[in-house]
Amino acid sequence: MSANLDAIIEILNGIKDELTNLISLGKNTEKTDSRLSSQTTNLNKAIHTSEISEKDKTMLEKFALTLQEGTTVKSLRYEKQDLERILANLND
Repeated sequence: MSANLDAIIEILNGIKDELTNLISLGKNTEKTDSRLSSQTTNLNKAIHTSEISEKDKTMLEKFALTLQEGTTVKSLRYEKQDLERILANLND
């Protein structure tokens, strides 16, 4: 695994932890939590500087875009499921 991919996976794991935290709090917000927003920004930077495949970049960019939209507990659960699929795809 390349250093670029390792950094992306580390950011994704941080996002996963934050999603889990927000879901457990039952937090309904119209805007994402500031830590989640910061991690999404870091993810976007890592995506654009990485040497991963275009397919993986597209997948990650779409995921990052959905995180920037308004969130509810229900949508956070969907995001977490999507994230778990993304991590599985990247680790293959």
